[in-house]
Parts: sequence; structure tokens; C-alpha cells
Amino acid sequence: MNGAQTWLQFRVGGQTHALDAAAVRQILRQPRLLQPPLAPAICPGWVAWQGRPLPVLDLGACLSRRPSVHGDARYLVWTQAEQGGVLAVDAVGALLHLPATVRTQHWTPVAPGLPPPWSAICGLLHADPADAIELPAVEPVAVFDPLALWQVCLFADRRAAAPAPDGGWEEP
Repeated sequence: MNGAQTWLQFRVGGQTHALDAAAVRQILRQPRLLQPPLAPAICPGWVAWQGRPLPVLDLGACLSRRPSVHGDARYLVWTQAEQGGVLAVDAVGALLHLPATVRTQHWTPVAPGLPPPWSAICGLLHADPADAIELPAVEPVAVFDPLALWQVCLFADRRAAAPAPDGGWEEP
């Protein structure tokens, strides 16, 4: 990570998380959600955005919390590496901007090997008592990579519902 960095904070299940603000294209409030029959809770439907259908990932369901698709939800439209989607979250917070001069004391990279969906965390933001940085909580804020989050949540959901070789259903 070189230079200054800006993250968009959001809440899911009472916890604050963040995404790289450069990946977030728009924040939607109550978009028309097209829900196909029998859609899984983790991917409850599609949102039309700029003439393009984008699948919605319910981040609350993905993180094994209360579903985030509800009347007060916010929908984060993201694009990264020519991919895109919509993340349903409980609430959106402020932008957090860290200049390069103080970023290293507030950023901890996460080593590979965490189980899904936590494997999509690229780092943790944490407060430093010696600095005046404003983080919403004392606990570290997990910063997710939206594309990785999308991939691990959908892969984990598919694996949980996959038929077993004997014709039954595999346990996740």
C-alpha cells in the first residue's frame, strides 16, 4: 500500500467493517430488488444499475449474522477488476482517510489461511492512542476486498448446498 488510502466504513450485525472507497461506485437506499423464486438468502436477487443487472450479496447472511436485506439496508455498488456487484449492509458510515505518513501505524495486513468468508479480509484498521485518528470502535475494523468477499461467500454457499457423490447432500 503506497500513498494515502480511503476506506468506506459500514456496519453488519453490530460490527464495523470497511471497503476500499475506490471500489465503491454508488450507495443505494431501497433499490428495486428483483428476487427470483427460491433465491438463497446469501444472494437474494438482482439490482438494475446503469442498465446493467448486478447480483446482490447479503453480507449479513454471508457473515452468519442477521440478514442485511431489510427496509433500512444500504446497498453498496462496487466494481473491481472488471467485475461488479452489490453488497447489502445494515448501515453506511463515514469515509476514513489515512495519509501515508500515519497509515502504517493503523494498518495490519492479514496473513492468508483464514476460513471463508474471513479469508476475504485484506487487513485490519486499528486505533493508535498516540494519534488522533477516529475509528468507530476500540476493536479493529476488518477491511474486506469486495471481489474476494464475493467469491468466497458464493463459493461457500455453493459448497454448502452441493450434492454428495452418493446422491445425498454434503454437510458444509
